[in-house]
Amino acid sequence: MAAAAAAVKDDPEVKAVKTPPTEEYEFADSPNSAGGEGSPKFDRKMSGSSEESSQVKMVKHALSKAQRESSRLQRRVRYPALIIGFLLMGGSMWWVATSWTSSSSLFLFVRDLLRSLGCISWLCACLPSDRWGPKLGSFLLIVLGVKCLIWHTENAAEYAHQLTSHAESGKPCRIENEETNCILGAYTIGSISLMYIVMHVWQLPYLAYGICLPSRATIGRLWVGLALLHLTKGATDFIAVLPALAIQAHMGKTVSKDVVLWTTLHGIYGLVSGVLLMLPSFRRWVHFRLLSASGAYTAATSVAAFLGNRSARKVMEVAQNTCRFVACDKVTQQDLMSSSPDPTLRRLSTACRLQDIDAFLSHSWHDPPLAKWEALQVWRRSFKAQHQREPRLWIDKYCIDQENIEASLMCLPVFLASCHTLLIIAGETYFDRLWCVEEVFVYLQMDRCVDSIEMVPICGDMEERIRTFDVKAAQCFKERDRQKLLATIEAGCGDDETFNQHVNQALSRALRASRWALTA
Repeated sequence: MAAAAAAVKDDPEVKAVKTPPTEEYEFADSPNSAGGEGSPKFDRKMSGSSEESSQVKMVKHALSKAQRESSRLQRRVRYPALIIGFLLMGGSMWWVATSWTSSSSLFLFVRDLLRSLGCISWLCACLPSDRWGPKLGSFLLIVLGVKCLIWHTENAAEYAHQLTSHAESGKPCRIENEETNCILGAYTIGSISLMYIVMHVWQLPYLAYGICLPSRATIGRLWVGLALLHLTKGATDFIAVLPALAIQAHMGKTVSKDVVLWTTLHGIYGLVSGVLLMLPSFRRWVHFRLLSASGAYTAATSVAAFLGNRSARKVMEVAQNTCRFVACDKVTQQDLMSSSPDPTLRRLSTACRLQDIDAFLSHSWHDPPLAKWEALQVWRRSFKAQHQREPRLWIDKYCIDQENIEASLMCLPVFLASCHTLLIIAGETYFDRLWCVEEVFVYLQMDRCVDSIEMVPICGDMEERIRTFDVKAAQCFKERDRQKLLATIEAGCGDDETFNQHVNQALSRALRASRWALTA
C-alpha cells in the first residue's frame, strides 16, 4: 500500500476532507435506500430551502454557456463555411479534359482551384465533434468521385473509339477540338484516365467505410480523400501532360508558353496542397486558426461537443432522472478488481438529487485494485471523521445504467460538475487512460475550481507522471471511444499541447495541495 495511506491511518487527528453538501440529508430506511430503483425518501437533519442548490444552478449555467458557444460556432464558422463552399463549387461546374490548349489549361487551373477551395471550405464546416456533418461531407465527396470516375472512363472510351476510327479510315484524333498525334494523345488520355480510375477505385470504398466510423475518424478520411484527388491532379500534370507537351514541341509543333505555365502551376498546386491535406497537424491547424479568427473558439465548446445536438434542458432532465450515488460502505474490494460491467451492482446505488453526491471517483481500472481500495478506505475514514456519515460516491460501475450507457455518458459533464469533490485515486496507469484525464478536463470546463479536486496518489512518482503526460499516448479500451474523446478535446483546445497544459497545471496544483502527496 502507498505510504500516503499509512500516514493518514496513523494520524491521531484525521484532517477534514473537502466540504461536501451544505445541506445534510439522511435517507430513510426503505427499499430505495437499500438500492431500489425508485426515488429515495429524505429526512432533513437541517432546515433549508427547497430551492435548487447553488451547485445545480452552476451546472445549468455551464451547460447553457456551452450551448451558446455552440450556437455562436454555427453562426460564425459553420454556416459561412458551407455557403462559401457552395459558391466556390457552383463556380467550378464545367468539365475540361486536359491542359491541351491555352484556354483549356487556364480553365482547368481556375476550375480546380475553385473546386479545391470549395471542398476545403466544406471540410472546415465539419468539426471533429459533429455527428452528421462529416457523414454528409463523405457522401458529397463520394458523389463527386463517382461522377469523376464515370467521366474519365467515358473519356478514355471515347478516345479509344477515335483510335479505332483512325486505324480503319485514317480519321485524325482530336483533344479539346485540336488535332493531335494519335499515339501521343493515347498516352496522355490513357495515363490521365488510368491514374484517376485507380485513385477513385481506392478512394471511394475508403470514404464509404469512413461513414461508419466516429466523426473524428470520418473527417480524417475526408481530408485524405481530398488529398488523394489533389495528388492525382499534380501527378497527371507532371507524368502525362507536360511530357506530352515537350514531345509535341520536339516534333516541331508550336506549344504555347501559357499552356506550359498554367499546367506547371496546376501540377505544383496539386502536389503541394495534396501533401498538406495529408498531414493531421495541418488539418488541426486549419480548424484552430479558423475558430480562433472567428472568435468562436472557447473551452466551453468542448462541453458542447460532449452534449452533441442535445439541448441543455434535455441533458439536465435526463441527468436529474438518472442521477444515483453509492454509499461507500456498499463498495467492496471485489467490485474494484475488474472493469467488467455488472448490472446487478446498480441495485446497490440509490437515486438522488444532483447536489447530494459528495465525490465523483476518478480512477484507472488498470491500477492495482488493492492499493486503490486501501486509499479509498483512508479517504472514507477521514470523511466520516468530519461528517459522521458514509460518503456518497458516483462510481461508474454502480451508477451507470448498463442498458442505456449512451444516456449516462451524455450526462457525464453534469454528474462531474454536480459532485462536491472530484476524488482522484491515481496510480501508474492513470495518465495512460484517456477517460481519466477527460474527466479532469470536463470537470474544469464545467466551471469547477481546481481547489475542489482531491488527489490521492498511490505511486511514488506522480509529479513526474503529471509533468510528462501526453494525451497522444493515452488510450481507451475501444478505439471508437478514443476518437470521440479526442474530438471533444480538439473542439475545446485545438491541439494536444494545449490540452496537456490544462491537465498538467490543474493536477500539479491538486497534487501540491494533497494531504497524501507529501509522503506518497
